[in-house]
Amino acid sequence: MVEVSENLIACGKSAFIRQVVVPVGEQVEKIANEHPCTQDLEIKLQGRPQACGTGLEALIGICVFLGGWGVKKFLDEIYELKYAPIVREKLAKYMEAAGEDKKYSLSISVRKKNKSSSVLICCVGSDIEEIQASEVHIPTVLDLSDKYIDSSEENQVFLFVIDNGSCNLSPAVYGSYDEAIAGLKGLYPLVPPKYIRDRVS
Repeated sequence: MVEVSENLIACGKSAFIRQVVVPVGEQVEKIANEHPCTQDLEIKLQGRPQACGTGLEALIGICVFLGGWGVKKFLDEIYELKYAPIVREKLAKYMEAAGEDKKYSLSISVRKKNKSSSVLICCVGSDIEEIQASEVHIPTVLDLSDKYIDSSEENQVFLFVIDNGSCNLSPAVYGSYDEAIAGLKGLYPLVPPKYIRDRVS
């Protein structure tokens, strides 16, 4: 079973929303029409999408319900075939223009029917190659998601961060998506620029 929400998780500057989220969202709407949600995800973020005030420049995530054999179907027929090409293309262009001194996240929110908890997988990198190195670990984390969701308390969010291919298989646990995304931002504090003062002779 695979159901795809037409709603994305998005965090970034207005240029990111315009150049990445809007065109990717149009593609996700088409995917959602083919695999509609009978009970859509209710992900409530405080306020409108905005710039992440840390070294994490932007985040975009697709939201899905998965069950049983649906994991392989989602990865093979939806993620790789229909979703990944456009999101990688748009994200790569944005990253090249914005600079590689920042971090970006390509994410998946996973939920099961009749369960209120979710798994949030964040593939993080400074360029599209680093993000793709992180995406390699998505199947492993998806295999673990059943265990965490089934044994969870109400409304928990299990955050898995995969950074440039490095994956910690013990997730951080939060009480909401706002808290989970704040936790992700906190992993990448802004590094203030260093100013070299001219010597006074």
